[in-house]
Parts: sequence; C-alpha cells; structure tokens
Amino acid sequence: MNISLRKANALQTSINDAIKDIKVKLDVELSEFQSPVSIIEAAQQEYLVSTNRRNELLVALYEVRKLVAEANHTSGIQNKLTQAALLDKQIGYVTEVAGGETVTDMTVIQGKLDGIRNNQSSARSVYGYDTRNVTTSILTQEHVTQAKLHVLELKKAKQKLNDEILELNISTKITLGEAVVKTLQSENLL
Repeated sequence: MNISLRKANALQTSINDAIKDIKVKLDVELSEFQSPVSIIEAAQQEYLVSTNRRNELLVALYEVRKLVAEANHTSGIQNKLTQAALLDKQIGYVTEVAGGETVTDMTVIQGKLDGIRNNQSSARSVYGYDTRNVTTSILTQEHVTQAKLHVLELKKAKQKLNDEILELNISTKITLGEAVVKTLQSENLL
C-alpha cells in the first residue's frame, strides 16, 4: 500500500495514540471468594494479548518511521528541513537586533560622562548600579531598519521553503509492507 509522507505523519500520530491507549495490567486484586488461579490466568492472558498488540503496533510504527526517513533523505526533504532550521535561528537573532534600542545621542552621552568626571563623590554604586558608567546601544537607526527588512526577507524565504516541503510531503510516497498494513487494518488505523 502506497501512502504520502503527509499521510504517514498522521498515521504515526494515530499509532502512538493507539499504543498509549493499551493498558497493560501487571497485577490483580483478589478477594477471598474468588479462585486465584482462574483470575490470574485470565489476567495473564489479557497481558499477553495487550503486549502482543502493543509490540505489533511498535513494529509498525518504526517501520513507517524508517520508510519516512528514507523518503525524506531521497526526496531532499531532510536538506530542506535543515535549511528551515537555519532560517529559524537566523530569524530569531535578527528579530532581536530589529527590536533593539538605538545609540543614545552623543551629546547626551558626553554630558553624562562629563557629569561623572566632575562629580567628586567617592560613591561608585547606588543600589547595585555603577553610577560611574554610561551604557548605550551600539545600533544606529539604520542598523535596526536593515534588520527589520532582513527579518522580512528571511520569513519570506522560510515560507517558500515550507511550501516546497509541503509539496514534497504530498507528492512523495512510501510503500507499507503487508505485515504493517495487516496490523494497522486490524487496529482500524488504515
């Protein structure tokens, strides 16, 4: 059976949900009025059925994962995902710069520094802040404006890349083996 990578992704989520829903009990509660042998045997049988079902779903899940990984590599999706991750990091950094403060007016900076020089007080710190230094951004308005434009360019490139990835996820197919198909059909996942 052939399915798209997009369908395979949804299928993996469904398989994981089905695995989570399988409850495997490792103990039973017995009362004085019950036959311990029959209760324990029934619980052991339930345990085996649940464990086998869980194992078959795990095998199917990792077979689908393997096929998806191979298809991602051969179709070029993996490389595009790497490029998208790079763009995300670049967008994060440049967005920080684009939101940054700009350099304080030089007249103000010079006035503050002159005030510090002319102050004869030996107190260097007020409430943990050094009053003998002036802090200012190094970014000009042009830096901030350019960073904002660069963020827009990066986001546009990321959207284009995401569109290409989506197209490949829809057009690229994987072939599920008979055992996987049988397992997934028995669980009503296909």
